[in-house]
Formats: sequence, structure tokens, C-alpha cells
Amino acid sequence: MQEIHDRVVREIVNHLNNEAFDIYINPGQERNAGIGDNYPDVVMTEKGQNTVKFILEVETSESVTKDEAINQWKKYTSEINATFYLVVPVALLNKAKELCQRENINSRYATYSLSGSTLTFDFQ
Repeated sequence: MQEIHDRVVREIVNHLNNEAFDIYINPGQERNAGIGDNYPDVVMTEKGQNTVKFILEVETSESVTKDEAINQWKKYTSEINATFYLVVPVALLNKAKELCQRENINSRYATYSLSGSTLTFDFQ
């Protein structure tokens, strides 16, 4: 699953606005862009600025869990003053929304699907 996760992290950048934002990624165990002791998968700042506007956290079919919601998503939303996007497999969107609602996590959502070698994204 780590391979899929890292591929999604690397490819989602191509679907984000890199003209208005500087985009930094932290695939796998890489720590390229941190906010305090937090390393979300994708960090977006306004071009040339240090202020974080958006963070994206990519999950796989195995990581859309209550533990992940409490230990990571909630931590990010309480410690980072930025719009939080949870990026999940399309089939797990409702589960992710339910977990966020149950744990009082303010999130926006994006989904992805992998068909053969084609990876597609949809921002909700």
C-alpha cells in the first residue's frame, strides 16, 4: 500500500494549482516540508510565501481508520492553521466522511481511483 500512497502523493501535484501555490510533498518517510513536528503528504503555500494555505493527507484502503483519524487527521487540523483535504480511494469517501464527523474533524475531500496504470482524481 505504501507504493500506491506514494504514487498518489507524487501524481496529485499535477492536479493542483502550481501557478498560485508553491507545492511541497512528503512521500513515504521523507520530511521535505514540515509544520512544527507535522509532515502532511502535501503542503501548499501561496507563491513565494511561507504561510500554509492547504494541506493534503493521502490515505489508502488500509489507512482510512478511526486510529488514523484520531492520531493524525485530528492532530493536523488542530495544530495547523490551513484548509485540510483528505484524499481517499473513491470507495472509502463515505467512511472517511463518517470518521471525520464522528471525531469532529473539519475536512474537505478528494478521491482517487486506480485503473490499470491510470490514476484519476476528483475534488469534492
